[in-house]
Amino acid sequence: MFMLFAPRGFGQIRRGRNEGTFNIPASNVMGNGNIIVAAAVAGGYAASGIRIDPGAYLAVGITDIMQLSGKTAFTNFRTLGVTEGHFQLTMPGNDHLRFFGVSVSGDLYLSTEMDTLSGSAIAGRPDYHAYVRPSAVIDLDWIAKFKKVPLKSYLLVGMVDNPDLLYRYSQLSLCLGTELKLNRNSYSIDLGAGLYRELRKERLNSPGDRTYSQQRFWIEPAVRYRLFDRISLLGALRILVLQRVKPDRPLEPTYLRLSTALEIPLIFRETNTEAIRTMVFIEQHKMKQPDAIDVSIKEGTELNAKLNLDIQKLDLDFDDRDSEKEVLKRREEIQQKMDEIEQLLEDLE
Repeated sequence: MFMLFAPRGFGQIRRGRNEGTFNIPASNVMGNGNIIVAAAVAGGYAASGIRIDPGAYLAVGITDIMQLSGKTAFTNFRTLGVTEGHFQLTMPGNDHLRFFGVSVSGDLYLSTEMDTLSGSAIAGRPDYHAYVRPSAVIDLDWIAKFKKVPLKSYLLVGMVDNPDLLYRYSQLSLCLGTELKLNRNSYSIDLGAGLYRELRKERLNSPGDRTYSQQRFWIEPAVRYRLFDRISLLGALRILVLQRVKPDRPLEPTYLRLSTALEIPLIFRETNTEAIRTMVFIEQHKMKQPDAIDVSIKEGTELNAKLNLDIQKLDLDFDDRDSEKEVLKRREEIQQKMDEIEQLLEDLE
């Protein structure tokens, strides 16, 4: 009965093939026609104080190799933050469970951070800008090579570490991630590095930097918890590990950042990638079940033999220790236990 129930439980899990770590999407795209929405809240503690950014996210699968996504945030629940748009293109054949995958993205950032340092901008008339930056994701899905290793490794290379500071710094970003991708829930950890080169600003009498002289390094563990087999609740905590700054106009550090998100698939058609992944989990589950049954049968057989020995011992010791009434009572108790074990073995078979 349990063996028949387990595959149905495994098959009910709905995973999107674009699911990755908190900072790195998988190189796979969502799949044609799939739509996902998410609500998120992120709060951080920086040198300037506490900042909270609630926001929303939308992603739409266009074909088996393309998807569009966008998100926006509201700084401290008051002002509109950076709005992002991402066009992701993956390699052909990346809609199946495979070991190596790669995708490239064109990323659009509509800055709503007030820029009073460029051009003719002043405090009462700030400038707002749009920035286009490329990025690339490479990932390795180890379960495609080794069925008992449900790990996925990620590498993200881009030109944006903090979108809020694009008007002031040229940036490079590198992020490494590892995800333990189980059937229902996932656990991941990201290691990131951001490099900053200050741009030339006449209002600051700054010629800018020639090199990326300021850097920051962080670590971010995260978890994806599945609700009702398809909705994902995500949580992550980013911790600043090291930051190198210059003495004049230093880069402001963000020491801690706690992020949560609720991801809901509006339209979901299971893709080949995750259907195959589910079958791998089912196969592993079936391989474990016979072993558990064999152990139960062996333990039951040994217990049955022990009970028989106890009954024989009762017969031999009857004249010396127990009255006939006490012996019959103990025999009935032992027989009842034997019947329960036999019924359990029948259910397992």
